[in-house]
Amino acid sequence: MKLHSLFTSLQGEGRFQGYPTEFIRFFGCNLNCSYCDTKQTLSGDSFYFDTPEAVAEKINKSDILDVCITGGEPLCQEEELLKLLKLLRGKRISIETNGSFDLEPLYRDFSTENKASELWFSTDWKTPSSGNPLFDERNIGFLKKSVSGWIKFVVGNKEDLDFIDEKLPLLDGIETYLSPVFENGRDWFSSVEKFVKSHKNIRLQLQLHKILGIE
Repeated sequence: MKLHSLFTSLQGEGRFQGYPTEFIRFFGCNLNCSYCDTKQTLSGDSFYFDTPEAVAEKINKSDILDVCITGGEPLCQEEELLKLLKLLRGKRISIETNGSFDLEPLYRDFSTENKASELWFSTDWKTPSSGNPLFDERNIGFLKKSVSGWIKFVVGNKEDLDFIDEKLPLLDGIETYLSPVFENGRDWFSSVEKFVKSHKNIRLQLQLHKILGIE
């Protein structure tokens, strides 16, 4: 596997926000979003190679329940990712994905062979300000059927809010988060807060790790 880093921190986003978490950060992505805060995982030489077996051995030795597989985009290395998922034991695994891949095949193959861990998907739906508004809409039906994850919109401007307003009716029954671009500051947070208050079944999310100044 082509990796950027392994580290321990607090989960900064999503349903498991605040929990101690072992992070596995993959290197490489099929997108290059304008607001990406992990540009170091997209290109250059900030990577190393490791095997699924070696990484799983390290993670399985940890007493920490939560494991977050992030990137980059983990599904760019789907074959190696699946090998890793099958080896993790007794963990609550979340995969942070950009939403451009069909998630169901990976979930199905994992569920067939690993009964000792949970698998969840933190699934982005890229907004116009990302510059990469790609989303595999098969993931809507999959998340509704499997109840195995949530959708996150990263929000950078008013156009993004209009885009989300259009898409929200499709997401009834799916846990949905709005995450304002952190670097846009408190005034922008307030705008997103007002949007959330005027809609049902969505939650405002601020990136806890950036507030705390941790990785």
